[in-house]
Amino acid sequence: MSGHFTKRADASLSQSLPSKRSKVASDATLADTYVGLCDWHGRVVWTSGTGDRLHIGDDVWKNAAAHSKERMKSAVASVVTLRESCMLDAENDHGDHFRLWMWPLNDPEIAVCVLAKPIPRELVLLTERESACLECLAQGKSTRDIAKELDIGLTTVHTHLRRSREKLGLTTSEALIGFAARHFYSPPPSELGEPDIVRKRSG
Repeated sequence: MSGHFTKRADASLSQSLPSKRSKVASDATLADTYVGLCDWHGRVVWTSGTGDRLHIGDDVWKNAAAHSKERMKSAVASVVTLRESCMLDAENDHGDHFRLWMWPLNDPEIAVCVLAKPIPRELVLLTERESACLECLAQGKSTRDIAKELDIGLTTVHTHLRRSREKLGLTTSEALIGFAARHFYSPPPSELGEPDIVRKRSG
């Protein structure tokens, strides 16, 4: 039974991967979320089908604004060579802002998994420390835990969170927690597992 399933999966994969014009699994992700797989050069070899500006064979940074292209190129190179995940913010050539997560994969032809989702432009107003506090908040950490992790005072944490709330136009701490969970939480790769297309290829 398992052998029959594997043959069917391999057949399905062989039909989807070679086509440079088709997108697959268009209903597998949320409407505002993009998922792509890249080779070690940063060329897209698979896309979730979300959006219509990035296609198989394109560089993953094709539509990035000039100041974001180099950051994305460096991020892909770092993920490929150091085999470490990373997160960065980028802007496209239409002025839209996105948060990107990148993870290394174990296939020579599918080296990087990219997850991108749009973020509010107000996030560019946050300082590095304010963003770090929101990342911790998104993980469910208390203000005391945040202070310990970032090696700053508890009062400083409260100041960063208050200023973040003001910059983002949020009126309550609960709203800030919800915002952080939506825009700053990043599950570790171990929780995500390999994308279906990679599992099928190695099956």
